[in-house]
Amino acid sequence: MIQASVIIPAYNAEQYIQATIASAMQQKGCDLEIIVVDDRSTDNTAAIVAEIARSDARVSLLALPRNGGPSVARNAGIGAARGTWIALLDADDAFMPGRLAALIALGEAKNADMVADNLLLVDQVDGSEQPMLEPGALTAPCPIDLREFIARNISAPEAPRTNYGFLKPLMRRDFLTRHNLRYDENVRFAEDFALYVACLRAGARWWLHPEPFYRYLVRPDSLTQIQTTGDLDALRRRQRALLAEAQATGDGPLAALLRQHLRTVDRCYYYRGFTDELKARRPQRALGYLFASTDSTLLVAQEGARQLPLILRKALQGGYKKAAAR
Repeated sequence: MIQASVIIPAYNAEQYIQATIASAMQQKGCDLEIIVVDDRSTDNTAAIVAEIARSDARVSLLALPRNGGPSVARNAGIGAARGTWIALLDADDAFMPGRLAALIALGEAKNADMVADNLLLVDQVDGSEQPMLEPGALTAPCPIDLREFIARNISAPEAPRTNYGFLKPLMRRDFLTRHNLRYDENVRFAEDFALYVACLRAGARWWLHPEPFYRYLVRPDSLTQIQTTGDLDALRRRQRALLAEAQATGDGPLAALLRQHLRTVDRCYYYRGFTDELKARRPQRALGYLFASTDSTLLVAQEGARQLPLILRKALQGGYKKAAAR
């Protein structure tokens, strides 16, 4: 029996893919398959994977006929999977030794539908590493419900990357199938967040392990860092629908958390729209974002203050293009 299906969506990942696959191949204590979904790469990603697959029967290449984005690639991998657990692994990240065995053991012990671990954030620019959840933040595995998940996605200035939407849980394949849950293929940003919310709303039992077994590469050119106003607006619409439902059912605590989270998304949305229009030399459109609502000016100022250290850091390192090329 295959215990874990490791699904690696890949697009132009020739720089990372061999090490990423190796981190999955080196997992001990569980039977696994590794499905690399090539999202119509234009580099040598598919060829590298095909070569690895020839020497290890656990590895297979699923080549998509056209580029569809991360949600399409992940869904294709889930559709081909045979394992009890689905384990997503981004093409530039890596598993620490023993990750799958540890999380599967926790998932089985708790009869969980989802089980995740802390992340080890690896900065691509300066090579620094730090856990997303600081040592001592969790002393033992704990459950996550919908309220806790939303609360932990509300960014704080002192911990901007402590965000449960970044977690990479193992998910029971039969739970996803039973509830007809997949990634939204119209979404290219926060697609993980949307799926996790859907799972929790369907009653998923989710447990979190305090140890960081997943190496998460923080890249200045990743989709997470370059979301568009359209991406952010789609997230705003989903959160407003969820807020309306919470209000309709009388779940006041959840509604309060959703309002806080929506304000965070609004802050990013107005700031992104304002700065993008300024860069495009369209001042009238920029002012449209700045004065779009009663609090949009304040939100743009708040996000600008939050982004300033990052902007200065990139400027000192030679600018955005140089940082992204590293």
